[in-house]
Amino acid sequence: MKPILLFALLAGAAQAATSTASPPLSTAPQQQNLQSVRKEIDSLKKDLAQKQVVQQEAKSAIQESEQAIAKTSQVIATLENKQSNSAQQLAELRKQVQDTANKLATTRQHVAQMLARQYKNGDHDAMKLMLNADDPNQTSRDMVYYQHIAKAQQQMVAQLITHQHELEALTYQLEQELARLDALSNHKSREKNALLNSKTNKLAQLNKLSGEIQAGQSRLGKLQEDEKRLTNLIAQINQEIERRRKEAARKAAEERKARQAAAIAAKKENERRRKLAESARKQGKPVPEVAKKTVPVPQEKPVDDVADNSAAGKAFTSLQGRMKMPVSGVLAGRFGSARSEGTSWKGLFIKTAPGQAVHAVADGNVVYADALRGFGNAVIIDHGGNYLTVYTGLSSIGKSVGSSVKAGETLGNTGALDSGESGLYFEIRHMGRPLNPQTWVR
Repeated sequence: MKPILLFALLAGAAQAATSTASPPLSTAPQQQNLQSVRKEIDSLKKDLAQKQVVQQEAKSAIQESEQAIAKTSQVIATLENKQSNSAQQLAELRKQVQDTANKLATTRQHVAQMLARQYKNGDHDAMKLMLNADDPNQTSRDMVYYQHIAKAQQQMVAQLITHQHELEALTYQLEQELARLDALSNHKSREKNALLNSKTNKLAQLNKLSGEIQAGQSRLGKLQEDEKRLTNLIAQINQEIERRRKEAARKAAEERKARQAAAIAAKKENERRRKLAESARKQGKPVPEVAKKTVPVPQEKPVDDVADNSAAGKAFTSLQGRMKMPVSGVLAGRFGSARSEGTSWKGLFIKTAPGQAVHAVADGNVVYADALRGFGNAVIIDHGGNYLTVYTGLSSIGKSVGSSVKAGETLGNTGALDSGESGLYFEIRHMGRPLNPQTWVR
């Protein structure tokens, strides 16, 4: 195969290796959603726990109300039984009072009738009876008989009056007891009604709480499903990011090999043309037209999209796939590629002229600003979420430790690494692990 054709094929392979790029992926939106869901889950769990405590208290209060209602019902039943007995006793006493009054009236009527007959017969004058009597002894006996009858009648009347008074006193006492029992029964009935109303209110509260708890548990179940779904989605995205990272590294390696092979082929072709021209001149022949031209040697892709304040205020993770480079120049060292001293790059080396401004790629805080052995002067920025960016090979440092920086701010100027390579070395690290910056920059 002719050298020029080989060069063209290698250059085409290099171009093809860089022509297919997948759209950037980021877990930032899903992470934010996941944090929001987890925050809502925690809040809902606390709310449910509080409501379940109140629910248990309401159940206990309802049980106490039911016990109090049962006791009050027993008291009311006892009072009603006493009222019934007292009312029966009162009715019997009132009947006895009425019977005694009837007997008293009958007895008094008998005494009155007897006295009336005596008066009518003239028996009311004892002396007259004795003077008119044929038999004084009989008259004396009649007098004694009448006296006994009158005395007996008077004793019976007195006994009936005493018994009537006693019955009336008992009747009054029973009426007072019935009034007391009625008042107590009414009080207990009102107390029972109040307990029933309280129980109804507590049942309504319990039903409301039970409904809210059921709705909350249903919502919690959905949120936990959302959490699981988002966690799985983030894991899938991370797997895809890792797959793309490996694919990008593979393509970058192929691109680098193709570019190196194209550069070697171009240099060989240029050397062949130089020798061809030199040979023609030595032989005094005209230099062939092909020997008068040189083949361009493929160069690294230029870096011209430099970080500015457009990323200010944005979360670091949201910049993946859209991040701008910290300085302009030519990408001379890629992530994972070999360095001249035998190690490999864990970031990107951007070849540039000394004195170029180096810009922060995102908001953050300076956690290191000093010389770093093997890399020259360095600045390290903490962007939160365990993400760091490293800028080394600076000729001067414009920020101090503890400084707060915004995206696009100048951190210093380019210089050279300790190895003598002129330019800026840039790293991105997460949890101390180096990430491929080319999966972050656009």
